[in-house]
Amino acid sequence: MRFGASQGAEPLVLNEPGITIFVGPNNSGKSMILSEIAEFSKSGIPRGSILADLKFNGQSTEEIETILKELIDHTHTLTNQKSPGWEYISIGNHRRLVDISAFRQALHDPDVDINCFAQNYAADRVLILNGENRIRLITAQDRGDLKNPQSDFAKLLTDDACRQSLRDVLFEAFGLYLGLDISEGALIKLRYGNTPPPNERSVEKATLEWMAKARTIDETSDGIKAFTGMLLALRVGDPKIVIIDEPEAFLHPALAYNLGRELAQAASKGDKQVFVSTHSSQFLMGAIQSGVNANVVRLTYQQGSATARMLSNDDIRAMMQEPLLRSANALSGVFYEGVVVAEADSDRAFYQELNERLLETGSGRGAPNTLFLNANGKDSVNKIVGPLRALGIPVAIIVDIDALNPKTNFSVLLDATYYPKPHDSIRSQRKVVWDDLTSAGKDPKSGGGILLLENVARERAENLFETLDKYGFFVLQNGEVEHWLPKLKINRTKKRWLRNIFEALGSDPKDENYVLPSNDDVWVFLDKVASWIKDKSRRGIPL
Repeated sequence: MRFGASQGAEPLVLNEPGITIFVGPNNSGKSMILSEIAEFSKSGIPRGSILADLKFNGQSTEEIETILKELIDHTHTLTNQKSPGWEYISIGNHRRLVDISAFRQALHDPDVDINCFAQNYAADRVLILNGENRIRLITAQDRGDLKNPQSDFAKLLTDDACRQSLRDVLFEAFGLYLGLDISEGALIKLRYGNTPPPNERSVEKATLEWMAKARTIDETSDGIKAFTGMLLALRVGDPKIVIIDEPEAFLHPALAYNLGRELAQAASKGDKQVFVSTHSSQFLMGAIQSGVNANVVRLTYQQGSATARMLSNDDIRAMMQEPLLRSANALSGVFYEGVVVAEADSDRAFYQELNERLLETGSGRGAPNTLFLNANGKDSVNKIVGPLRALGIPVAIIVDIDALNPKTNFSVLLDATYYPKPHDSIRSQRKVVWDDLTSAGKDPKSGGGILLLENVARERAENLFETLDKYGFFVLQNGEVEHWLPKLKINRTKKRWLRNIFEALGSDPKDENYVLPSNDDVWVFLDKVASWIKDKSRRGIPL
């Protein structure tokens, strides 16, 4: 890659073969790097904004002889016009005249002539699956000579073990049995039936009856078509480099999970390299839970600054296994520019709605492409924040002022936000401020927060909050969320507060009573949260 996990960091290098999954926010470069990998593989010419270089493995002497035997075309009509040592080789549907000695050397060591290697060998072994062509993979194919099968369908028809293995996976996904229909002319068509097909290589009565009852794959959903086509091409074809942009397209979550698992396992067997970009946490979960080690790379591009960070399989797996993180859908944070974690679901809903109104002003206010999560209590905030920050995701936390209470988990929140150790000084400041807040005998949370303080005590509290803000650790100075927007005259009891505040905010922007962002109160507070998320030099994210 051309860059690393942060500004000035060493560029990321991927050395682990198998499957590489690119995640990140919209417009972070996921589709771009797939295009760059495809272009480099076909031409050998590095032209990437993200990809700096790509290395190919050389072939053994035995492998080279097998490759040349398959590629050299001795039947070409212009054979008599060749120079000594030059031969025509078949590249896809066309032929090219090449210096066999130079080609042999490039196959052995691609760095000697990367252009020769890419253009004469790698280019024909790249399979690019986008939304359109993954559907076309299931179109009827020529049967040809079954003694020497050429098409993927013909290869599948003549390979009983491969066909049964694929059929088992597809039955698990759809509850239907895949069948290959050779009953019509010289084509092989795909069908799905409710029972296993009889001998597909025959046209006996039982086979014909099964084919007549089974649905053609054209009659199935786009999800079934895409899932079938991708697995068939990967299992039966012989691509060495497989590139898939958003494989979850057309698939419901369970299928996306299954596809992630199957692609990861297929990439681990043999010499295929699979590169994927995805927005699906289900696909990512399937790949990680396949048991195969996957390269998971989070790309970001913000304010002209790009990053590429390798995410730990163990960290992702731990997030998937933690019930709280699963229920909060915390793993989805890898697809956003930032995350905000609030204590309760009502808090989350309130801040999310107000952030949307800030974004609608079109003035650069608010946090774009940000996921708002509910931790289901102050004591659980760290369980979401810590794992996501470990993945390099800017996660801001918003907690009530009683987070300063010595009885709460202030220390673990400092750990989760990567506040620099030792914590002795900040904990001492916290204790002094809390003592100041409670000295008047009032509850700081419901009594107005730092409005209870004056002079030096007020300044001490403001300094503490300003320090924590720098690490994305936002404590409500006014006490609790219910105290925002005091000009709205509503009943602020916790039970009905969210419903009341939403009714007071209004839902129709054309209504004169619709509440728009202002330059005070909660609007300025959310601007501060957004500024931390958008700040390239933000503190609290591990390198």
